[in-house]
Amino acid sequence: MLQRGVWAGANLSSFAQASTALKMLADIDLSAKQVRRITQQVGQDRLSEREQQVARFQERPLMERVTSPAAAPAPEVGVVMLDGGRYQRRDHFGDEQYTGSHWKEDKVGVVLHMTSEVHGNDPHPEFPEWLASADVVREIAALGTLDPEKSGVFEPLADLSNPRPNPQQQTSGWSEFAPELVSREVIASSECGEDFGHHLEHTAWQQGVVDAPRMAFVADGASVNWTIHRRHFSQMTGILDLMHALSYAWKAAKACNDQVAYKCWATGIWQGRVTEVITELRTRLTDESIAVEDREAVQRAVTYYQHHCSRMDYPCYRQQGLPLTSSHMESTIKQINLRLKGSEKFFRKDTGETMLQLRADSLSDSQPLQSFWSRWLNQQSGANAYRKQSA
Repeated sequence: MLQRGVWAGANLSSFAQASTALKMLADIDLSAKQVRRITQQVGQDRLSEREQQVARFQERPLMERVTSPAAAPAPEVGVVMLDGGRYQRRDHFGDEQYTGSHWKEDKVGVVLHMTSEVHGNDPHPEFPEWLASADVVREIAALGTLDPEKSGVFEPLADLSNPRPNPQQQTSGWSEFAPELVSREVIASSECGEDFGHHLEHTAWQQGVVDAPRMAFVADGASVNWTIHRRHFSQMTGILDLMHALSYAWKAAKACNDQVAYKCWATGIWQGRVTEVITELRTRLTDESIAVEDREAVQRAVTYYQHHCSRMDYPCYRQQGLPLTSSHMESTIKQINLRLKGSEKFFRKDTGETMLQLRADSLSDSQPLQSFWSRWLNQQSGANAYRKQSA
């Protein structure tokens, strides 16, 4: 009963829904308050265990941290991805002096085992037509737009106002050469970037990823991501998420009101000709027919590409069978958000942290909660103490 109650509390949309589901599906009578209490108590124990595991990992000598334990087989391709999400906190409720936002950032990471082929050269040098009309590029671009009047569809780019492309168009493109997912481990926390870096490094070590013959670290351009890469995963090939890279070209083309520019720049990015794209963008900065405020979007694209050009060698990544996008990361954040994010959902910091831990555990293919339960139940019954005395 306890395990079912905690699972329901951590994975269904609310404690009230968990209470109803337990009654309807398992004939278990637990109020929403009881579900919340056991989920928080067990979740705190699981969180404490994880923190101790990471602390012990940090104490290991460097050479032990870069070689995975014998029980963890190395994947063909080892991949680490991370990104940020948000959920609402209530720690400040009752503080009349507080003027900040309810929304606070959390961090989510995935450690992936993948499989793919290494090719003699770029298996797909042609820019996929479906990417010229990919809704996701426009959506990512709109996230960075503060002016609601400028966040809509860029109508002059006819290709970009098309509906979402047919899945058959996508599978006939580069995705047939993309690495296939074998397994996924998920971590989530609101801890600071440095602590999260240690947490993610421990998970990668635990899963054998650090011994993979091919390794990739895929993320968007946020500085915290690349600080974690530099400090904890410098042995991995750093890859800027392709969709974020294309979104800057989209915003720049929209600012220039140029029907052809987006596809031209996107093709250059796809083919690894980032320097040429930067040169072309710079010429637009001197075009007086473009409004000053619109030229700011062009300048942001130039700065972004200059900063990340070493992580944009997409032809090489395709040749090596490495992932180009953080799509697995984006879908994982949506799954985390199903439990934690909502206009009427508020958590204290400690409760939010335990919920992030339990939700991430539930989404991990290794199902770490299963082994945790046996350890936790032994501790409750005193069996561990008895074994120590008998040894």
